[in-house]
Amino acid sequence: MTEAALPPGVDESSTPNGDPRRLVQLFAEIGKRVEFPSGPLVIALSGGADSAAAAWLLAREDRVARAVHVNHSLPHSSRMADAARGISTKLGMDLAEVSISPGAESEDALRTARYEALADHSRPDEVVITAHTADDQAETVLHNLLRGAGLDGMAGIPPRRGRFHRPLLGVWRSETRELATLSGLPWEDDPQNDDPRYLRNRIRRRLIPQLEAEYQPRLREALVRMSSLAGADLSHLESLAALTPIRMSADGTAELSCARLAELPPPISSRVVRQALRRVRGPHAGSEAEVQRVMEVARGRTRRTELEGGVTVTRSGDRLLFVRGG
Repeated sequence: MTEAALPPGVDESSTPNGDPRRLVQLFAEIGKRVEFPSGPLVIALSGGADSAAAAWLLAREDRVARAVHVNHSLPHSSRMADAARGISTKLGMDLAEVSISPGAESEDALRTARYEALADHSRPDEVVITAHTADDQAETVLHNLLRGAGLDGMAGIPPRRGRFHRPLLGVWRSETRELATLSGLPWEDDPQNDDPRYLRNRIRRRLIPQLEAEYQPRLREALVRMSSLAGADLSHLESLAALTPIRMSADGTAELSCARLAELPPPISSRVVRQALRRVRGPHAGSEAEVQRVMEVARGRTRRTELEGGVTVTRSGDRLLFVRGG
């Protein structure tokens, strides 16, 4: 029997326990489910196993890519930064380090600050790769359901939005951890992922294992399947919402017609508002409560509203204006 060849650029000494065949097998299995977009790529390299695996897969494809590590300036951040440096060095990948201080340690604040940093430190022609996995998708959907989310929440994490792409959504976390370990990359577990203050961590560590043990042993697969079905419906609604024009000014202000917005059914008008919000503050378009506050301004019931991320929404005649930092 002919022994399988290692993926390009991998030697047997880099695989722990002398098991290069498992690395070859895993590479083949994951490769069928991962497709990176064309063009210049930037990978969000946290230092954890998921982003380490994504970077390794990119390197195996001989893609020219660089990495950006966002340092949140938290007590454990230096540990993750060291891991990101070690991973990028081993893969021969240029690394840019960005230190930020979001001002709050809430899940939403940290996520928003991270995406803003990635957007600010990548070029308009670069696609930003984040290493969200199928487990992240399942946890997000359950998290959203607990908060009473609608179709958007059930769809979970989109495979792509704007310049942000998530090619590992079809890969399980156990697979990325095994791949990162077998490839000899110096990844680290982020201590923040064990902090019980964050609801997502309690869902991951406590709720999902309990539900799988007592009710549905394939819960994560079911949640991922539901997200796929909801995502197909959501995509159709988003395409209808895209028919309403959003004008962008040179200073980054988004502008909508209040009369046009009022003519739309709520499932479409809410998505138009979210599309405008994404134009001015990034991929996270806000909660249903924020959308309703924007609609109150559009209907003339309030003069203005202040949203997270420094976005102010005002009405001037028939124009609904979304201003960042105004």
